[in-house]
Amino acid sequence: MEQIYDVAVIGGGAAGLWALRGLKDKSVIIIEGNDRLGAKLLATGGGKCNFTNRFLAPEHFISSNPHFIKSFLHKLTTEDMLDFVEGHGIPYEERDNGKLFTLSGAASILEALLEEGRGGNHTFMLGCLVQDVSKVEGEAGGQLFSVATSCGEVRARKVVVASGGLSYPRLGATNIGAKIARKFGMRVMPMVPALAGLRYPDEIAGQFSSLSGIAITAGLAVGKRRLQDQLLFTHRGFSGPLALNASLFVEGPTEITVDFAPGLDVARLIENSRGSRKSLAGLLSERLPRALVRVLLAGREYDLAQIRRGEVTAVSDTFNRSRLVISQVDGYDRAEVTRGGVSVDEIFPKTMESRTCPGLYFIGEALDVTGMLGGYNLHWAWASAQMLVEGLAD
Repeated sequence: MEQIYDVAVIGGGAAGLWALRGLKDKSVIIIEGNDRLGAKLLATGGGKCNFTNRFLAPEHFISSNPHFIKSFLHKLTTEDMLDFVEGHGIPYEERDNGKLFTLSGAASILEALLEEGRGGNHTFMLGCLVQDVSKVEGEAGGQLFSVATSCGEVRARKVVVASGGLSYPRLGATNIGAKIARKFGMRVMPMVPALAGLRYPDEIAGQFSSLSGIAITAGLAVGKRRLQDQLLFTHRGFSGPLALNASLFVEGPTEITVDFAPGLDVARLIENSRGSRKSLAGLLSERLPRALVRVLLAGREYDLAQIRRGEVTAVSDTFNRSRLVISQVDGYDRAEVTRGGVSVDEIFPKTMESRTCPGLYFIGEALDVTGMLGGYNLHWAWASAQMLVEGLAD
């Protein structure tokens, strides 16, 4: 007799494996396109796995419906994640801005998830790509889902889409989550690469590429957002935590304002140094990398005793308020996550079930919730999966 599973989970990543922990009393099949589970999880945090953040708050997440975000923060807290990690004896450390990393590597998190998910009637179908999901009628007239894969058909009473987004295409990312949602009449928000580098504007690319490898603390304003963190210069653009977080708010050609010297009022420094015999470049190089000063001054020399007020303003604007138009964000091959996805307005927040198709659920990156850099996206994967299993248990 053909086996009919209680639940078919599409995706064996962070969200899908967390869900498995709470489905021990059900027959479950996890369908994963890669030949191993947790491929993207193993790559997070440079392999160290930034599994959550000490400072969870709604403002660290982006969604077309920001009110949705508030509900899941109460479902799974930082303390809950620490209980999970400590319960498995996984050592961890806290880094800047509340980022919590394992000391033993992402593989220890994966093994803990698999250990808790073992038992029950669970099957793993690896190296099999999901091609389609359809509703079919069961033998007793009840509703079933047919999941078409490259390895054959799977039938289940419920389907959980935990397929992730479009980032990391080398790890098998596909748009199957959006495809399934659209098939069942669900709205999908535009998807774009996020937590990705920002390309230099053409007018500064030649000069700024010479700064490749230099990292500074900088401030950046995009729209109403004000961010401050480490900024890394590369051959092609801005990278580092500051640029990656800023990419969440860049849509098409977008003006940004960069403060290359946060905490340093360059205009005041110049005015207070008018009697100095130092050059302006020498004065600024005491506080900033010399190469950056050289590029921002564009080879111009200023005598501190004779610098005019208009020149002070121009130099100050260059260092504290540089206005640049970013026209491009790095693509999915360099992006850590996907912004956009299945609209959260299309699901019931207490169960993660589709409003248009009973028995169909969405969790994790497939949905239109994106976190900033710092463990927030993994926490969303865990929390959305926790919502699902508690909803299925009711």
